[in-house]
Amino acid sequence: MPDLDWLETRLQERRPDSNQEQERMEKKEKKIEMVVLVNPCNPTGITMPLEELQRAAQLCHKHGAWLVVDNTYEDFVYEEAVHRTVEGPNVLNLFSMSKAYGMMGWRIGYIAYPKAQPNMDLGKQLLKVQDTIPICPAVVSQYAALGALKAGNTWVAQHVSGLDKNRKIVRDALMPLGEENIKGGNGAIYYFCKLPERYQEKDQEVVQWLVEKHGICVIPGSSCGSPGWIRVAYANLEPEACAEAAGQLKRGLEELVKDQGIIV
Repeated sequence: MPDLDWLETRLQERRPDSNQEQERMEKKEKKIEMVVLVNPCNPTGITMPLEELQRAAQLCHKHGAWLVVDNTYEDFVYEEAVHRTVEGPNVLNLFSMSKAYGMMGWRIGYIAYPKAQPNMDLGKQLLKVQDTIPICPAVVSQYAALGALKAGNTWVAQHVSGLDKNRKIVRDALMPLGEENIKGGNGAIYYFCKLPERYQEKDQEVVQWLVEKHGICVIPGSSCGSPGWIRVAYANLEPEACAEAAGQLKRGLEELVKDQGIIV
């Protein structure tokens, strides 16, 4: 879950008076102008509750920062989790067709942004940016996206529900790391897991070892700004293939925890 207490502290460091601003510039410190959240989150697989989103929006508004929420995985929620959105004069919501409708690479999505204000018409500013982009989604892609939206969430939900079995299979495979070190699983298509302490600076080596020794590919946490962690996906496999892969992953993690595998 995003650390909103940390965010509040950082936002409060924005100093309005000129002397302090000059001091900040001399120290080459940058003010926070925009905060980006992904909900449900990649890489953690965590779905943010509405109250957390609301608090983030209020903090950003209070301190004059934009809040951008990436809702790419909005349809990928499990168990009791519910995807929620938040709105406000400083909030932009991003949506994509890439995951729920399997349109990766089609470059189709849309933005929900606040209505024009007396001192800011964000829509016009966004069009200025779009006007300078020399390429855009093909017309056929736009019609395909429109058809997908018309098909609606019911179609998506039927397919997402099929991931639940994979989600449980992979969670069991991760148990050698300890349940307290397994994060996520109620949103998106990922788990984010902490490696044993001796591998906190060696997640890339662990990932390479899992590939070479056990034929399993995961993402090193250092690629996501979190050394010592790994991201594990459970989509894009039929349950039988997922079970086979999960077995290989579990054997690898058992070796890792018992120091019978990689030595770094």
